[in-house]
Amino acid sequence: MFDQVDKGNNELKTKQYIIDKIQLAYEQNTHSLIQLTRDIERAQNTKAWKVMCVLRRLNEQFIKGEKSEKRKFVKWIYNKISGKPIVKDLELSKFNPFENVKDIVKIDSLELEYEADQLFPVSSVSNYENEMLNIDYYYFDVFRFPVIEWDFRWQRPQQISVQFAENGHRVFYFSIDTADLNNPNLTREEVEKQVSIKKLHNNVWGVKLCSNNRLNAYRDVIGDPIDLKYLNWSIDHIKNKFKISNTISILDLPFWSDLAHTLTNNKIIYDCMDEHEGFSTNSAGMLSKEEVLIRSSDMVVTSSSKLFEKAILKNSNTILIRNAGEYEHFSSKTEQIPLELSTLKGPIIGYYGAISDWFDIKLIEYLAKRNADWNFILIGDTFGCDITEVSNLKNVILTGEKPYTQLPQYLNCFDVCIIPFLVNNLTLATNPVKIYEYLAAGKPVVSVKLPELELISNVVGLASNYEEFESLIQVSLKTNDQSLIDKRKTFASLNTWLNRYEVFKDEINQRFFPKVSIIIITYNNWPYTKQCLQSLLGNNDYPNLEVIIVDNASTDETKAQLSRVNDPRVSVLYSSVNLGFAGGNALGCKNSTGEFIILLNNDTIVTQGWIQKLIKPLRENLEIGLAGPVSNSVGNDQMLDFFVGDSLSGADPEWLAEFYAQYKGRIRYTNLLGFFCVAFRRDVYNKIGDLDSNYKIGMFEDDDYCERVRNNGYKLAIIEDAFVYHHGSVSFKKLEDKKYREIWEFNKNYFEQKWSKTWTFPNPPDSIFSGVHDSSEIGKYIKEQNKKNILIVGDGIWNNDEKRSKKITKHLGGDDELLIVNFVTSYHNTNISGIRKYGPNIYFTNRIDFFESVVFDAIIYCGSTLLDQMKAHRVILDELSYSNSETYMKLKTYNKQVTMFNSEDINGILN
Repeated sequence: MFDQVDKGNNELKTKQYIIDKIQLAYEQNTHSLIQLTRDIERAQNTKAWKVMCVLRRLNEQFIKGEKSEKRKFVKWIYNKISGKPIVKDLELSKFNPFENVKDIVKIDSLELEYEADQLFPVSSVSNYENEMLNIDYYYFDVFRFPVIEWDFRWQRPQQISVQFAENGHRVFYFSIDTADLNNPNLTREEVEKQVSIKKLHNNVWGVKLCSNNRLNAYRDVIGDPIDLKYLNWSIDHIKNKFKISNTISILDLPFWSDLAHTLTNNKIIYDCMDEHEGFSTNSAGMLSKEEVLIRSSDMVVTSSSKLFEKAILKNSNTILIRNAGEYEHFSSKTEQIPLELSTLKGPIIGYYGAISDWFDIKLIEYLAKRNADWNFILIGDTFGCDITEVSNLKNVILTGEKPYTQLPQYLNCFDVCIIPFLVNNLTLATNPVKIYEYLAAGKPVVSVKLPELELISNVVGLASNYEEFESLIQVSLKTNDQSLIDKRKTFASLNTWLNRYEVFKDEINQRFFPKVSIIIITYNNWPYTKQCLQSLLGNNDYPNLEVIIVDNASTDETKAQLSRVNDPRVSVLYSSVNLGFAGGNALGCKNSTGEFIILLNNDTIVTQGWIQKLIKPLRENLEIGLAGPVSNSVGNDQMLDFFVGDSLSGADPEWLAEFYAQYKGRIRYTNLLGFFCVAFRRDVYNKIGDLDSNYKIGMFEDDDYCERVRNNGYKLAIIEDAFVYHHGSVSFKKLEDKKYREIWEFNKNYFEQKWSKTWTFPNPPDSIFSGVHDSSEIGKYIKEQNKKNILIVGDGIWNNDEKRSKKITKHLGGDDELLIVNFVTSYHNTNISGIRKYGPNIYFTNRIDFFESVVFDAIIYCGSTLLDQMKAHRVILDELSYSNSETYMKLKTYNKQVTMFNSEDINGILN
């Protein structure tokens, strides 16, 4: 019976999901059609449109028309000149291509009957910053109280420690065993002399602390006061020797909590990466301390959803940071084949990692006996696992533990990677590190069904029983689809330890972040609001947040759905009347408690890290009064010239990763910010006040507020590495065009009277080629930049492959004194049209002819051979040779030897 209920619930959820998507797509298409109608109607009122109609009339009536039509044309000219009235038969509108736009663009209503489903925020911790980032320096050192020794299996503790070290922090990594001195009467100096310190890695020191009795982090409890005293003296010695002031202590086991809580100028983070009661090596005493540690920590970091759900109930300052992989280490190919695998024939089914009591050795036995032609390679220590039966099987090879540096050699030989765990409390809470490493190599993976892996079932095969496990291996062995390999590698490249460190770093610093209040105004359009909240709550990695939703008397399902949002960060205020944009935000701001306020439209999709990026410049520069992100749709210079994504998912992950890498840390100032998303400090709000509610409904309030903020001496900043997707004026698009224009004109006149100035259109997108297509103008704009300009010509395809043209573009793009133009026709399967700004000084174009008047300082041609490239791009070469002989000569000169360009080659060309 329960199965039937679950099936019914799943069907209902599936139906609701489909209905929501249909409703959202319908809403978006409707708004697009309405906007198209409005745009055409506005265009019809312009002089340019009327001139076009006159030319059509001249062509159709006077030049091509019969005598009667020619007479009508002459009569119309005469009446216009003499000022006589124009009869209907002679009106110019007859030659309008769209006689009645609304008859052409028909929009029918869509009615769907369905059970409203509860809002389920999408859980996502993916981080798309996938480039090597600049080092940031912080004023704290890291104490890592680990769960494993530094030289043991390379896992999360070492990987995160290395990331901290490489980003400017000194890391002190303690041994899980202490040095037992066996003398309770030693002096401080005597104890300090026994503290062992050795350098493990750049900025990482290994430390073995001292105690009276020998202590092990798995088995023991720090209960003896003498032990605690010696441990403290050991820590003091480290702090004095390295002049340590402020520390962040990351604890992997509760054993360390008694010591960590005695440290001064220290904050405690419990990195809960496993269900510790699942390990037979952990003592009951140690486990009893875990709940105390969770409750008392300044922050708890968890590696899986199950651990998160457990900890969040005991400490509200809990975050989820899943494991990751070292992409470069495992994605690189190696020709070296391990000796154990060199003579094997047939498919290789591989596993590496711990082989202990949670490892399903019976599954291996089952598979090996049924598939004698398969070779099973099991790499890892087998302590805690009974391997008696499989040891006698010829097609099972147990290699023992292998160094981390050698694992890629084995992985490259695997045809299928497996995760054959028993399903228990331990593994249900596990987010396996190896999954990211397997996928980095592009390998197919078959695993038992675990909650953490169900989230990525699009790149991993999951089995519920032995038969399914065997079947999935068989399918994987037969499938060799390059697109699947690329998909796996892309996933792994977006889930690296660098990505995780960036999140970890920001979360550590959250205690220095004041509370942030996000104000969202709703009026109908529930599908958009739901999508916004899913992205906001699912992608949020800012720990001190409140979301205040003000509903402006919605008449659709919005009120009912908002009442079902069950999240402690969210509160909803219901207004009985439509307060408009200004009034709704005023109500939200008055009820907010944060020191920072963000006004966010409900037709947006936010990305991870957007809050930190908006708040950071406001914290660091008090001259900045307002900060806003860039977007795909906004009416000023926050608008991006180049964006890849869609209205259902927002930004494309690959585009977003590259975008963040290009614009990291960049801001620029402007005169106007769009209030689809804007952030400001509480002190700015207290000084400036609420938005002016004298504007009707919701237009020009942002112009007005920006004027007030600037008049009070503040700057307006566009945060170029913060992106928020914006559908664009969803509510206003539903207004009839006449009503919209009336409101627009009223608000515009009010603005101009209030500020005694003529309103002007905002700045266009921040591109030197914005709206320019004339080659002579392009040449002029490039020359005005006063930079060395370089044309890079490759095969025109920009994707995940690290081609020469891509590598050179990124290398040169880091120099702000250069202007790079790259011939690109397709960006991750999205066509490039015209000239598009990819980075601060990088432009893509599929039209080399636009640059015929440009004398490039260098042209770099990338390809397999010069002859092949000339054949492939004959049209480009012809254009360059005919229009710009100097450019063509440079092209020939620089490509006599078509080889891999390195930094020295490029610098030689530029000099």
